[in-house]
Amino acid sequence: MNCRTPTDLPLRPRPLAQRICSSEILAAALILGASLLAAAVAMAQTCEDRNPAHAAAFIDQIRFSCQRDDIPYSADVYSLTAVADQEALPALRKLAAWPTDTGPGLRCLGWVNMARMALAKMGDENYRAALRMGEASFIGDDRALTDLIEFLIAHARDPSMYHNFGDYGSDARDGLLREIDIIRRRRLVPDLPLADYSDAGIAQWKSYLQNRKGRQMTFPAYLEVTDPYLQCLARRVDWGFPDALLAIAANGGDAALPILRKFPVPWKPEMMGYAVSAPFNPDWPMIQGNLQVALAQSGDQAMFAQIVAELSGGTPYQSVRKLEYLGGKRSVDALVNSLDLSEDAVQKARMKECGDRACYPDVPVQWRQIWKIQMDGQEVGTEICRAMSFHSCVVGVLGYMVKDPPLPPGSPASPENIQKWKDWWAKNKDRAEFVLKPPQIAE
Repeated sequence: MNCRTPTDLPLRPRPLAQRICSSEILAAALILGASLLAAAVAMAQTCEDRNPAHAAAFIDQIRFSCQRDDIPYSADVYSLTAVADQEALPALRKLAAWPTDTGPGLRCLGWVNMARMALAKMGDENYRAALRMGEASFIGDDRALTDLIEFLIAHARDPSMYHNFGDYGSDARDGLLREIDIIRRRRLVPDLPLADYSDAGIAQWKSYLQNRKGRQMTFPAYLEVTDPYLQCLARRVDWGFPDALLAIAANGGDAALPILRKFPVPWKPEMMGYAVSAPFNPDWPMIQGNLQVALAQSGDQAMFAQIVAELSGGTPYQSVRKLEYLGGKRSVDALVNSLDLSEDAVQKARMKECGDRACYPDVPVQWRQIWKIQMDGQEVGTEICRAMSFHSCVVGVLGYMVKDPPLPPGSPASPENIQKWKDWWAKNKDRAEFVLKPPQIAE
C-alpha cells in the first residue's frame, strides 16, 4: 500500500514498519467509532481521577490485550499518556518496542505507533528521528515549528509540491500551513504570521525565524499551571483533547480564566467540540471554538460578544450550539434576537464561509448531548440542528433552555411560533427561570 499523502513529506528517513498511513488511520477510526457505539469505553482515565499511575497501568493493559489477540479498540494511548505524563514512560517503551511486521505488534500496529509518537512528543530522540513532516505538528515544540517553516520556505516554488490526481489536485504547501496552524491553535506562539507561501508570505516566514532566532517560540499552557488537576487538563489540550478546555471552565473556579488566557486567543470562528473522541483522531480544529466558549463561561465578555456576532456572520449554527451550551439569560436573549435575521441572508453567509467543505452541524461527528432528556427509560437525542433551517434550529433549542417555555423543544419555526417566542421573551426576560444543564462530561 502506498501510504504517502500530500503532507507526508519526509523530515528524516523512516522505516516502513514504523509508519501508519492516513488510510490506515481512517479505517481504524471507522472501526473504533462503531465499537465505541456498541460497547462501553474500556481502559479510560481522566484528569479528574487524579491517578496518573492508574492511567499508566492502562497502557500496560493495552499491551496485554494485544498479546491475547484482544484488540483494544476503545483504548487511546494519547489520552492515557496526557493523564499519566512521565509515569507513562515505562509502559510506552514496552509497547513501542514491539516489531510491527509480526505478532502482536502487527495486530496492534496503530497502538504501537501511537506509543512511538507519544515517546517522540515526550522527548525520546530515537523515535523523533523517524518522524515524517506531517507528524511534526503533533510534537508542537520549537523544533517542530522551525522544521515546518523551513521546509515551507525551501519548497515554496517547488512544482512537485502540487499533486495532480486527474479530476482534482492537492498542494502539499497548503498541508504545511495546516500543520503550522495545528501548533498555533494550542500553544502561544508570539508574532507567528498568518501568512501563505506567496513571495510576500515567505518573506514574513523568513522574518519571523530571523527575529525569533535563539529565543523560545512556543509556550505550552500547562507548564505554567501549578494545580495538578488543572495542569493535567491543560496538558490534555496539547495532546489533542479540546474538551479539556470546557472542563477547566467548569471546574477551575477562580483559576480558570487566567489559565484559559495562557492559550492562543481565538482568531477566527471555529466549531465548538463537546464531542465523543476516538483513538487516532485528535480534534485539533475544535480547540479554538472550545476555548472561546470556555472563556465566555469564565467571564470573558469579549468572547461572549464574539460568539453572538457569529450569529449574523458566516457560522450561525456553530454560534447557536455555543450559546445553547452556555445557557442563561444572555444566551437566550441573543438567540431570540437572532430570529429577526433573514433566513436567506444566513444561508448565503454560511455558504460563503463553508464553501465546499463540511461545516457544523453537517459534519460526521458524534456529539455529546448538552441536555439529557429521558423518555420511556431511554435517553432522547437532542442534537436537533442537523439539516434544517436556521430559524428551526433556534426555535428548536430555545425550548430546552428555559423553564415553562411558550413552546416545547423541537417546535417548528412557523411565523406564528417565531412571533410567540418573541412576545413571550419580551414579557418574561426579567423573570424567566433557566434550565441548568446536567453535569457535563468534558474530558
